[in-house]
Amino acid sequence: MKGTTTITRIVLVTAVLTLLATAAMAQGNDLAVGKAKDFITLLSKGDFNGAYAKVDSNLGFKATPDTFKSYWQNLVSRAGNFVEFKEATVENKEGVMVVTQVAKFEKGHVDLKVALDNSLKVAGFQYTNHKAAAAPQAASGGASPSAPQAQAPATASAPAN
Repeated sequence: MKGTTTITRIVLVTAVLTLLATAAMAQGNDLAVGKAKDFITLLSKGDFNGAYAKVDSNLGFKATPDTFKSYWQNLVSRAGNFVEFKEATVENKEGVMVVTQVAKFEKGHVDLKVALDNSLKVAGFQYTNHKAAAAPQAASGGASPSAPQAQAPATASAPAN
């Protein structure tokens, strides 16, 4: 009987620790997505100085508010104006959290990638054509209508995938 109680306790403690770790990770992901959305919102409103204030010092040496302005204008010229946020995912890559925020623009969807350092400062920004999960047209070799050709200049790109 005692052996069963010990096993039950171990399973229960493991389950509780797993739930706590999952909750903490989800909370961290939500915070990262919020920081990425704040940065993107500033860009979409034309507040390039405000967006620049969100970057870490390493990116700050490589980019300026004018860099963000030309970068965003390049995106808008290809994809149209920003409409709304869609789903977001978070990955940890080499100590950096990379938020991939799908955003709807007038001409389609774009994946906006915002890299955040450990203090949740913007460490990189890049946009790419939206990669829809198993879209029928993409599978048949056709171009997806929701993916305008939007390639970023190298000056403000995030770490490579």
